[in-house]
Order: sequence, then structure tokens, then C-alpha cells
Amino acid sequence: MVDFDKLKTKKTKSRDIEPTEIFRRLPKPSGINDLYTSQAEVLQAWFKRRQERDVVLKLHTGGGKTLVGLLMAQSTLNETREPVLYLAPTVQLVNQTLEKAKALGISAVPYERGQPLNDDFVNGNAIMVGTYKALFNGRSKFGLRGGVQPQQISAVILDDAHAAFSVVRESFTLDVRSNKNRPRYESLTDLFRKAFKELNKLGTFDDIVSGAEYSVLEVPYWAWHEQIDAAREQLKSDGEEYALVWPLLRDRLHLCHALISRDAFTLTPILPLVNAFPTFVDAPRRIYMSATIADDSEIVRTFDADPQSAQNPLTSRSLAGVSERMILIPDFMPFKLKLEAQEAIKKLMVWTTNQNLGVVVLVSSDKAAAQWSEAATIAQGSQGVERRVAELQARTMVSPVVFVNRYDGIDLPGNSCRLLIMSGLPAGTSNYELFRASALFGGATITRMLAQRIEQGIGRGARGSGDHCVVLLAGSNLAGWVSKDTNFRFFTGATRAQLEMGAQISRAIKDSGDLIQTIQQSFGRDKDWVKYHAETLAELVDEEVPDKLRFNQAAMERKAVNLWHDGYHEQALAKIEKFLTDSETLDPQIRGWMAQLAARIANQWGHSDRSEDLQRQAYAHNRNLLTPKVLPPYRPLLPPGAQAKAIAEQFGHYRFRRGLLQSFEDVAIHLHRNASANQFEEALAKLAVMIGLSSERHDDNGKGPDVLWLLPNKVGFVIEVKSRKKAEKALTKEEHGQLLVAAEWFAENYKDYQCVRVCVHPGNYATKAAMAGTTYALTYEKLAALVSDARSLFSSLCESQLSGVALETECDRQLTQSSLKFDQLMDNYLVPFEEQD
Repeated sequence: MVDFDKLKTKKTKSRDIEPTEIFRRLPKPSGINDLYTSQAEVLQAWFKRRQERDVVLKLHTGGGKTLVGLLMAQSTLNETREPVLYLAPTVQLVNQTLEKAKALGISAVPYERGQPLNDDFVNGNAIMVGTYKALFNGRSKFGLRGGVQPQQISAVILDDAHAAFSVVRESFTLDVRSNKNRPRYESLTDLFRKAFKELNKLGTFDDIVSGAEYSVLEVPYWAWHEQIDAAREQLKSDGEEYALVWPLLRDRLHLCHALISRDAFTLTPILPLVNAFPTFVDAPRRIYMSATIADDSEIVRTFDADPQSAQNPLTSRSLAGVSERMILIPDFMPFKLKLEAQEAIKKLMVWTTNQNLGVVVLVSSDKAAAQWSEAATIAQGSQGVERRVAELQARTMVSPVVFVNRYDGIDLPGNSCRLLIMSGLPAGTSNYELFRASALFGGATITRMLAQRIEQGIGRGARGSGDHCVVLLAGSNLAGWVSKDTNFRFFTGATRAQLEMGAQISRAIKDSGDLIQTIQQSFGRDKDWVKYHAETLAELVDEEVPDKLRFNQAAMERKAVNLWHDGYHEQALAKIEKFLTDSETLDPQIRGWMAQLAARIANQWGHSDRSEDLQRQAYAHNRNLLTPKVLPPYRPLLPPGAQAKAIAEQFGHYRFRRGLLQSFEDVAIHLHRNASANQFEEALAKLAVMIGLSSERHDDNGKGPDVLWLLPNKVGFVIEVKSRKKAEKALTKEEHGQLLVAAEWFAENYKDYQCVRVCVHPGNYATKAAMAGTTYALTYEKLAALVSDARSLFSSLCESQLSGVALETECDRQLTQSSLKFDQLMDNYLVPFEEQD
């Protein structure tokens, strides 16, 4: 028998460095005959730019990024003969990369916990593949700045960089879990009880710490800076428990957010402190491989990449890798009852699995997953996810599988997932993600993040050209969100095209039977559907244009934090303030966020007056941020215009008209006694806007109302919310006193308005001491009637084909005949309080 390996070692190996030539010489595993045009294009473009320190490479989901990454790694290894590191977000993706390398004959070794770095990697003979956390941790074998000699490398390949932002942040995040170390959690949170009392948020703080409230509070940075030493003393005694994080934060606590939730006291840096790792920072080549869905400015913000390089990613105009997806939206289908659509989905899941085709459900939380427990298997934990993915791929898993918050990092090609159900709008799960979403609510940053997460989820079910999948976007909040024009534009061209097709198809589906027949056209490879998809995709996909403002903001934010870290406070402040002055089109949420960062830096520097001025500016732009110690002047709401016009104009904001009805349902779902106070008040404010009024949540330091409604006839509903009270409890003197204070505030700020005092209350009884005879109750029963009347109005207008002036006229006609006309609201939905016997 001939020993081919021996013959191979005797032969002098030529070290090709051109990646496409390397591929030509490699053995080809089953299923890979040649490179996609898109792969060849980006490899050739990278080879010309390979000496650039930072290069961003973008391919469609399923477009073969792993193969491209391995070829670039091998090219660098051949050229430099120095170590090359390949990072992926999860262990599962690490294993897939190693399997791909083995199939291609590329030398690759895994990062192994508890073992020294592999000699073949250190000597430049093999690529090392590991997770991001293998490099980014407080005991990194690659070395920390100021520690032992760090491991030098010639290149680092960052696979799925768009999925790595939260993974990298986790490496720098310390969570003191309330269920694991309750005494430490309570002692840390108690350091800031006084600060929240001064902000008039003591009730919220106590509810969160006791576990009754799910929201996340940021510790005011001025209180955090005052208590850093006390917090450090407590945490260092638990240093071993947080051994992988504490070394990264202990000297940089001033650069951190301190967050409090019912689950944890969390410390996480403003931006990940990647500069602590010389292996990464000093690498001559840093290659960020990303799907086309990514917000590339996050690469600058997270990894301190060169913004100019990130603005010029390597891409291909080819549609290779764009899978065929039939995206259907059940809420757009003319089913008579929502329940009918839900039951249809469950029947569809059974029907699909009976054909031995994989069914996957993506949800954002364990609570959401529980709703599918009777119809599907829930994947539990990282190992459980890996096992279920393998079973789906091998087709040994028959039942549908639910994955929680796994919008990226799992690959389900072919029959492993022919039906993908995304249930509800994706949401963050970490304290930081929830905090940032709340702080930037309503701004483009969070909209872009949600669009990216939706696209990531859609991309789980079909992986590359020739693959196909049916995607159901289930849930009114998700249907309403994708319908809105301001959100729709943040999707990539391919997804916009597939959503356009899906909306048209969804509207044409009449019943459950029709839905199954339509899906079978995808499963059965109906030639008309395949042709329609291919032609429409090619027509609608357009080139993405980078948003320079986002890159400028990311670069400025990263530079300012770096300057602050190095002790250059004045330069950091000057950079932020110049950016805010020069960027006139910046959305107010981000403008406030950046001003608050400047205020934080000034406070830590000891310039309290400057900090307080900056915080007032921040709060004036973004009321979701920290309340300053001295409030800026209140800006009264603009008076509402014509009610019918305001309602009709909302339809113009939706690409798919039924999306407005679904947005309404997403508001209505929170108007019940079990909703949190935050959810209820936010929904009540949104309801007013949807029916053509002006509205806001106010209640600053106890002075204003929970919710304010302004009507076109110079009437203001000053509303206090007591929605979670038990039905038998009457309105008390103290509760009514809060409403009277809010009414005084209203009189000061809206001098030409009539004030109507309203309390959302289970019933309309008050104690004698309350003296609430001229105050009105909005009871659950009356609120339900208002919601029902509004639903009827929106349903009717949605079904009409009218637009513009004609739609406004029709809306005015229907308002006149309904109870929702602004001058009828008080008589139809408000009930005077009566004295309890």
C-alpha cells in the first residue's frame, strides 16, 4: 500500500498566498465544487486590501462566510508564517468551522480550556478556532495588557461579527445574581436607595429589588461615582466567583453602567474594553466577517475598528446565498378571529412534521416559550440547543422545536427547518440590552437593532442558494412593526423584497385551507412560485448605501471613551460636544444619550456644574434618560389638530395598511389590570395618539400626571393610573391628593385649557375623606369599551381602499357616528366618583 502522507511530506510544499488559488489546490468535500461568484469576488478584493488593519467583509446569510474566512486565514498563515486566530460566537459554530476546515484539508486546531495554547498554532502551522470568550476574559491565555508576554498573532478572523456584539459585552459584564447571592445583591443595591429616593423613584426601586417589577434601573452615575469604592470593597471579596470578569473591571469601574433588575445587580462598561487585550489590539490584520444585515457602525463601537475601513466593506452584487423564503404574516390574512389564525399555525406545525420536515419556533423569552410547550419541544440551555440543532439536522427530531432568544448562531439548512415561526417581536434579554432599549426607545438605534434581529431570525431557516423555507411572522406586535415605513427601511434589500411578496401573498389567503395550499407551493417546489420569487427578488433588491452619520457617531463615541479611559477628560468632552454641534440631523434619543455620556465624564472629572448642565440638555432631548437634579423648563405639548386628519395620517406611515391595526392590538394588549404600571401608562399614552389626540407621560418628581391627554377643544385629561388596585378598594384621600397636585401642575402649564381630573381605577367609588365628587373614573369596563370602539374604527378604515383626503373625510364621518369624537369622550367613557357608603 502506498503511503501518500509520506510522499506528501517528502514533497516541497509551495505556499500559495492567493486565496482562490489555495482553494483550487484543496480537496473538495461533497457539495462544494467551486466558489460562489460572491465568494470569489470578496476574496480577490480582500487580497488586494489585505495589508489594511481592519477589513469588513459582508456576504448574505448562507453565502459561505466560513469557507471565505478559512481561505483568508490560510492565505495569511502562508504569507506571514505567524499564528492566525479564528473566532466564532458559539461552541457550535466553532465545531462547524473545524469540521469545514477538516473537510477542506486546512490545518486547524481548537482552543482547549485548561490546556496551554496549541504548539501548532503558536508556531504558525495551524489556525486556532475558538469562541470570542476564549480570547476576551480576565484570565485569557493570550495575555492581558500589563501582564505576562501576550501572544502575538498575524491576523484575527471574527466570524459572525454582527452576532458577537452582545457576546463580547458579556465578557466584560459582572452580574451579582439575586437568586445565587442574595445578601451581596441586597447590600450593593442598598448603597443606592437614597439616590433613588432623591429621584422620586423609591417605589420603583423597592418593587424591583423585591422582585415585583421587571424593568431595569440605571444607578445615577453621580451616585455610582460616589459609591465606587464601597462597591469595589464588596465585590473584591467575591473576586474568585467573578474571576473571568473582575480583573477587567476592578480598575475601570468608573467606565461602567451600574444597573439594577429583579434578577441582578449588573456592572457593564459603556463600551467593551477590548484595548485590554494586546493580542487583538496589536494584530496587523483584523477581519470582520458579517452578514449583510449588520449595522457596521457597531463594529467600530465594539471593536474600535477603523471607521473608514468599516464604511467600505467588501461586498458582492451577486444574490448568491440569498435563500428562497416565503414570508407570510398571519395577522394580514382575513381570518375572522385571531384565535383562528393561532389554531391554524398549530395545525400547520403538525401537518409539516407529518411530512418529516423540520419546524422551528423562535421566541424572545422563557415566558413566551411556555405558550408553545404543548405543541413543541423547548430547547433548554446551550447544550440542549446544540443537541436539538443536531437532531433537527439529522432528522431524528420529529416534533417542532422552540429556541429562546436564538436569532443567530444556529444553522438549520434543508429539511431541518422548512417552516420557521418567529413569534413576537424580538427583545433583548440581558440587563444592558433592556436598559439600552428603554433609554433609546423611539429612536433609530433601537429600530435598526430590531430590524437586524428580525433578519437574523429569518436567516436561521434557509442557508444559501438552492435552499428554501416558509417563514411565519406571528404576533400583532411583530406584524405592526414590520409594516411601519420608518421601520421597513432598515431591512436589507433582499428582506424588503421578500416582505413585499409575503404581504401580497398573505392578503390573498382566505382561510386555513388556503394557507396550507400556499405553503405547499413552497414545499412542493411549485414552478410558478419559484419563478415569481426569483424574478421579484432580482427586481426589488437594491444596493445598500452606508449611513455616514452612524459611522461618525460610533467613531466619536469610541474615541471619547478611549480618551476618558486614558485620563484625557477635557479632550473627551470636547469631542462629544463638537459632534453634537455639527450633527444637526441626529435623532433626539441619541443626542440625549451622547449628552448624558458627556455629563458622566464631567461628573467623574469633578466638574459637577458642567455635568448638571449637560444632564439637563440630555433630558430635554430624551426623557427616557436620568432625571437631572434640577429639571429643565417644561415644554408644553403642541395642541392637537383635527382628529380625523390625525387618524388618517397614521395610515400613511404604514407600508401595509393592516399593520396599523396590528400596532393598535399591540397597544391594547397592555391595557389590563395585570400589566405593569410602566406598560399600562405607555399604552394609555399611545392609545390617545392613535385616536387623534396629543399625549405624553409626565410625572417628573411627583409634579405632573402619570398620563396627559390633550383634546382639540382645549380640554386636558389629567390622568393618574391606579390600574392594579383591587376592585373593592375605593379611591383614598392620599391617592386623590396626587391627582390634585397633578391638576395644579396642569393649570400652571396649560393656562387656557379646561382641566378634567381622571383616575384609571377598578371602580368609581371613593372614600368620604377623598372628596372626589368632581373627579372622574376611567374604569376597566369603560376602558374596554373605548378600546373596542377604536378597534371597530380602525378595522373599518383598514378595509377601505381610500387614501388622502378621501380617507380623512370617511374617518370624520365615522367619528361623528361613534363615541370616539373628542367632544364625546367625557360623556361616553368617564364616570363621576361616588362616595363609598
